[in-house]
Order: sequence, then C-alpha cells, then structure tokens
Amino acid sequence: MKNRILFLGGSSLLAFNWSKFLKNNAEIFLGLHSKKPENDGFKTINLNLDSFIDFSNKIDSLNLDIIINCIGYTNVENCEINPQQALKVNSDYASLISQVSNELNIKLVHISTDHLFDGVSQNNNELDIISPLNYYAESKASGEREVLKNDKNALIIRTNFFGWGPSYKKSFSDFIISNLENNKSTSLFSDVYYNPILVSELARVVDELISKNSKGIYNVVSDENISKYDFGIKISEKFKLDSSLIKSAKFSDRKDLVNRPLNMTLSINKLKKEGVVIKSLDNQLSDLKNERKNLAFEQNKIIPYGRQNISKNDIDSVVEILKSDFLTQGPVVVKFEKAIADYCSSKYGVAVNSATSALHISCLSLGVSKNDIVWTSPITFVASANAAKYCGAKVDFVDIDPDTYNICGKKLSEKLKIAKQLNKLPKVIIPVHLSGQSCDMKEIHDLSKKYDFKIIEDASHAIGAKYAGEPVGNCKYSDITVFSFHPVKIITTGEGGMCTTNDSEIAKLLCRFRSHGITRYEEEMTKKSDGPWYYQQLDLGYNYRMTDIQAALGISQLNRLDEFIEKRHLIAKKYDNAFKEISVKTPYQHDKNYSSYHLYILRIKNEINGLNKLNLFKKLRSVGILVNLHYIPVYRHPYYKKEGYNIKDFPESEKYYEEAISIPVHTMLSDVEQDFVIQNILNFISRQEAFIRNTDFENVKNFQNLF
Repeated sequence: MKNRILFLGGSSLLAFNWSKFLKNNAEIFLGLHSKKPENDGFKTINLNLDSFIDFSNKIDSLNLDIIINCIGYTNVENCEINPQQALKVNSDYASLISQVSNELNIKLVHISTDHLFDGVSQNNNELDIISPLNYYAESKASGEREVLKNDKNALIIRTNFFGWGPSYKKSFSDFIISNLENNKSTSLFSDVYYNPILVSELARVVDELISKNSKGIYNVVSDENISKYDFGIKISEKFKLDSSLIKSAKFSDRKDLVNRPLNMTLSINKLKKEGVVIKSLDNQLSDLKNERKNLAFEQNKIIPYGRQNISKNDIDSVVEILKSDFLTQGPVVVKFEKAIADYCSSKYGVAVNSATSALHISCLSLGVSKNDIVWTSPITFVASANAAKYCGAKVDFVDIDPDTYNICGKKLSEKLKIAKQLNKLPKVIIPVHLSGQSCDMKEIHDLSKKYDFKIIEDASHAIGAKYAGEPVGNCKYSDITVFSFHPVKIITTGEGGMCTTNDSEIAKLLCRFRSHGITRYEEEMTKKSDGPWYYQQLDLGYNYRMTDIQAALGISQLNRLDEFIEKRHLIAKKYDNAFKEISVKTPYQHDKNYSSYHLYILRIKNEINGLNKLNLFKKLRSVGILVNLHYIPVYRHPYYKKEGYNIKDFPESEKYYEEAISIPVHTMLSDVEQDFVIQNILNFISRQEAFIRNTDFENVKNFQNLF
C-alpha cells in the first residue's frame, strides 16, 4: 500500500522536485500557502498554519503516513530585516507542525539547514554545538529545538540542495546554467564552501532513513566539500558550457551581504555508519542533466503553436444537440449565424463547414468566373488563392508590408495603376488579416472605388479583432468577410467557417451556394411553387453546410471569445517584454488595430549566413516546442510555380519566408510552458550572438551545421 505523504510548503523548490521523485510510489498531497504549485497530478490542500485546531483537524482528515516540512523563510537578508517573520515561519510553524505530527502519530521529516555553525571549522557533525551568525540561522536552530521537544520520532535533515526549480523559484544550479546558456558572466564565491546534494539524491536518502525508522538529526549532503566557484566550474563542464564565463569572487569583499559562515560543510559519518551511501557529486550532476529531460513540460509533452480550449459548457452544449431532434439543418445553425453577425455588427451571417468553403462561395457570390482576375497576399494559406482557382479565375499576388505582413497599400496602389494600363484589373481582391491584425481596409476600400473591384476579407485569423475601433467582420469596407473556426483558431466548431455581409442579395447567393444551389423561397424561384414540398436548384452549388453540432459548440465558444483574446494579449505582452533586448523582430501592431493574436510571429534576422530560422526551428522542435511557419509564399508551391510567378516581384515576402517563425500562443499555454519557450529562444539567440562576436568566419567551414 502506498504511503500518503504531505509536503508542507508544496510550492517550494524542494517540494517541486521531491514530489516528482516519489510520485510513482506514494500518494502525494501538496500543502498550499501563497503560490499554486506547478506540479501536475497531485492533490493540493489549503492549510491554516495560524490555527492549531484548524490545522490539526485538516491533517487528521487526510489520514497521512508522513509529513515533509519544506516550509522555510530562506532569504538571509530578509530574515535580518524581518526577524519576527523569520521566527514565525522557521520556528513557530515548525513547533505547531511537530505538535500535530506527534499527536496524530505521523512521521515528520523536518528540513533544516547547513547555516547553523560559525564556519570556523569544517565537516560539523550532528552533535557539534551550533553557533548561528544571523537571524536566518537562529530561527532555523529554534525550529530544530521545537521539533526535538515536541516529537521525539521526528527526523530532522540538515542539508543544502540543488535541482531544477519551478518558474518562480530558481535554484543555485538553475542560476548558473541559465547564465552560462545566455553567455552571461557569473561571479561565484571561491571562499564559501559547502557540500550540496541533488534533491532526488536527498529524497532517496531520506526515504532510506524513514524505512529504517530513523529519528533525530541527520546531515544529508554530498561527501565532497566544494566552493561555490568550483561547483559552478563542475556544472559548466558537465553541461559543456563556457567555464571562462565563471569569475572568482570573494564573499569577504561583499560588505552589502549579511554575515554568514564561509564554511558550511557537514560530516556524513553518521550516515556512513548506518550503511547509507551517497552518490558522488559528479554522478549527481549527471543525474541533474538527465532530469532536465524529465521536467513536466518535457515529459513527452509537446507545446503546440495553437490549440483549442474546450470547457464543460462546450461539451454539454454539443451533448444537448446530440440528444435533440436536429443534428443538422436545424435551428442552432441559424442561431449561431445571428450570434456572429451581432458580435461583428453585420447584417447577415452564413455558416459553412470550413473557411475554405466560405472563401469559395464568396468568390462565386461575387461572380468570379473563368478568366477573371483575383489578387491576394502571397503570405497566406493556399485556400485564399485556391478559392479563386475553383471558379476558373487567374490569381496574382500583392507583396506584403514589411511591418504588418499584410498586403502593402502602397504596392497595391502601384500594381493597380499598371493593371489598369494593361487592362488587367482584378475583379476581386482578398486581403488577408495575418495573425489577427486587420489590413488597412479603408485604404483598400478607397482603391476599390477608384478601380472598381470587390473585396473579400480573409479574416480566418481575426474573429474578435478590431479595425479603427470597430469589429472585424462588420463589412464596412468590404463586400464579404470570412472567418475560420478550425481548432487552432481563436474559437472553434471543430471545423467550420462563416461569411458575414451587409448585402441581402449576396447573403441569398451564399446560402444557395453552400447547399447545392437550391432554394425553397418562392420569391427566388423561376415560377410559382407547386406546393410546400417544392424547391428549385438555381445554381451549381455544393454541400458546404455546417451541422447543428458544430454550431452549438460555436455558440458556446463565442461566449468566451473576448476572454480568449485577452489571454492571448497577455501572452503576447510577455513575449514582447522577453524579446525586446535581443536580435529578433517581434510583431508590430498598428495603432488602428486591435489584434486577435491568432499567431505570434518572430523574425530571425539573417545577418550572417548560417544563422537562420531553420536552426532555431529545429532546436525548438527538438525539445517539444512545435513552432511553425505561417506561411510559405503561395507562389512557391509547385502548383502555382508552374504559372511563372517571378519571386523578384515579392521581395518582402521572400525576406519574410527566410526569417519568420510562429511560436506558441493559445489560451491553454501555461506560464511554465511559456517560460520554457522563452528560455529556449533566449538561450539559442544569445549563443548565436556570442558565436558571431567571437568567431573568425573566414576560417569556418560548414557553418550551417554548427547550430
């Protein structure tokens, strides 16, 4: 039977690592205080440590076998400033916990410190007289005394540990590795000695002591005394990082720090006498390296660039339709159409089974046919161009703006002037709101009046976005707007799309083309109806209908659309701040626009051949971050390439293709996952920049392979 173990201080670095070590062999509970733990799969318990009765009752209800007290006020400088808080957390709480553990006969493991001595001698044992140099050490010593007084069976562990910390609490080893991977110079004390132990090794040893029913004080540290500086050197060698970045410093020169022991080393002779063996520090560092691959966000867990967010209400809405009379062609599709139209401030909404279908029937409804010309952006999914091809039209492209990556207004204007002279003006232009940022629709609309073309907004990325303070989809500057409800988009219907329009005749055509070209409305028929059964096929249409099942999901998702976009903006802002000092280009946001942030696109500057987005793409994919590219210029695809497009006509699109990469942005992205994405990008870019600074490229061959 598995032990039931409670970690007090459940969000601490120690609990973060230790609970992972035990998760397969014990039932774990994490006690909550101020932070929610980042560990998945464990039960969390809110505890009131300021009330003996409340705490005791809660602990009693859990039927525990072991309590591991990881609670600690550990910042030495803060303890000096606030000794009352230090005493409360490090001693008073220890007293309460040990009274309850004794009363309920629960094995208590209390985590102490190696700071208890004055540092004059080395390898202090458990019986040596302690001599604290600061309030932190005094409060921890007081905590030990309380535990020994209250619970004779308690196990007190004096230690100094390292391991991979959660995003909000980095360990000393985290600090060293992060700095070295970011090519930051790091000063470490060469006159401060200790014997650190990896958390997983600490956990293993404590588990062995518990199995032996050990009690009292035990030093649980590695068997090697080492300076902080030499520990940093060992880490750099184990992780193959640049040890020259580690600089020797003296604690004795730091007058701003609170006094503490220069030698904190502890003896483990007591452990040895009981037959407990501790791995060498070198082997522990090897374990640390291996453990990196097993962190929560790397355990066969991928971080996609986008994904759906499905709630219980979404599921219930779908189930309700599955139990109803209409699975398709029922009233819920009409309800969804009205909801989207109302949200976008348009008169009509026409739901279909995909955005591709929506683009196709939009072209048909505007009369696009054989030998007509349709223009769109080359930086889009192929559907934007294919929809015109389905109608027999010819497709051409307008190069993108270097900042927004949408159709460039200036280049569009220039291309229209030339097209007019050649009598090759487009019948329809399909501007694409890439990543959720609207094109300058007034500018395009003004050109449409001058050159007599129709406009279909491809807003597949942009449901919930705004242009000039008004919702995308209101069709103020277009004939039709198209949305996508694919699972990676802002809201989803599984698969699905929608056309919005303010033109009643266009709306009728859209409805017919999505359903075989058939009408049941007598006013649209060529003759009087034969009866209530009668319908007519007026056009060659398609079966592009959306089901009521999809529509029900869409209605439920629409209720959270604004919430979704707010979350995407928070993610984007965090990326903006993280990347503002490095050589990548973050997404530009025009002041007219409020983006839905379907995508977050970075541009990797190709200042030197070989340092390009391909290397970063491979690196991120290799650690489970499923970055993507949106998109390959349409004219580069073999189907379109054979039509003879000249890539020199699209210099910005070519540069974009060389540099762009889409990184994860979706509402299910956790802080831990985003931190992981950020750290990997920062590490890679900084290593590139350092390599560029320090390398004589004249003498480097096969540079492409170096990263």
